[in-house]
Parts: sequence; structure tokens; C-alpha cells
Amino acid sequence: MKPYIFIVILAVVVIIACLVGTNIIAENNKAKNGEKELKEYNETLELVKDINQNSDFGGLELLDFSSKTGENQQSEGASDILPDFAEEAEDGVEGIYFNYPYDSNDYRLSKISLTTIPYHVYGITIGQILNDVTLLLKEKGFTEQEKSSEADADFFLYRQHHVSISLKISKDTGTISTIIVSVYDKLDKRVY
Repeated sequence: MKPYIFIVILAVVVIIACLVGTNIIAENNKAKNGEKELKEYNETLELVKDINQNSDFGGLELLDFSSKTGENQQSEGASDILPDFAEEAEDGVEGIYFNYPYDSNDYRLSKISLTTIPYHVYGITIGQILNDVTLLLKEKGFTEQEKSSEADADFFLYRQHHVSISLKISKDTGTISTIIVSVYDKLDKRVY
């Protein structure tokens, strides 16, 4: 009878050790993921700073805080963004505010749309041909993520960290007709 008690006690100890070990590994992985997300967030902020310094958004700056930022402001999803959360800077430049990071009360200029010259992102302007800008985007660290088509236009999406640059290419002329720069939080399920 005593060997069975020893085996049961040994089995319980092994099970407890496995559970504790699994919990320690899970906590360690969670901490590493948190550090990775913080690093990616900080790299995104540095990238946005570089974009703002090397682009012309008609007086707007990517990730500028909205005057509406405050503790009484709560985002309830993209469909609830009010018209006063959009801002037109100059003809052909429009910005939209979203929460960034998504779980904060900070409304920031997270999406800028360009539709006219002379406004640009890294010198990329309306009217350029896609082949002329692809190499520049790759040099800046952006990778192509998606391609899609509609009857009158093709769309190309490039990303780096939490920043995306979307180009709308007119099928008639083969040139860029719209440039959208946006900063998104990958934990946010809204479309930017």
C-alpha cells in the first residue's frame, strides 16, 4: 500500500511543478511581448517624426493631438467619429483624428489624405508613376502589404511598424491620384 501512496504523491508533485512551470513561461512570454510592443510603438513614433520632417501636409502633422483630447472623450468606434474630428488644412489635404494608442483618450491626427500637388510624403506627390516611388518606399523601410483593384483605380498599401502609406493609382493615367498616410494600432479593429 505504501508504494501506491508514494506514486500518488509523486504524481501530484509533478503535476504542480508542470503547472507552476507553465505559468512562469507564460508570464515570461507576456513580458517579452509587452517589451516588443513598446519597442514597436517607440519605433513608430520615431518613424512619424521622420515623416513629418520630410513631408508637406499643408500645415498638419501626423499624430498631432486634437484639441478635443481629454478624459471626457471616449472613442466608440470609427463609425462614431464626428465631422469635427476631421480637419482640412489646405485644398487637397484632409486629416482625421483617431485614438492612438487605441485604448487611450488621446485623439491624434492618425490619417492624412493628399489629393493635390505640392503636398507630398517623402517627396512622393500626386501625378507620379508608381514605379518611380516604389524604390523610395522600400529604401525608407516600407514593405508592400496589399494590392487591390476597382474599375477605375488600383490600390497599393505599404507598411512599416504602425504606419501605412496607401497609394491610389488611376487606371486612365497610370499615376498616383491619392496618397493616404495613416498610423494605426494593430490592436484596434477599426479601418484607417
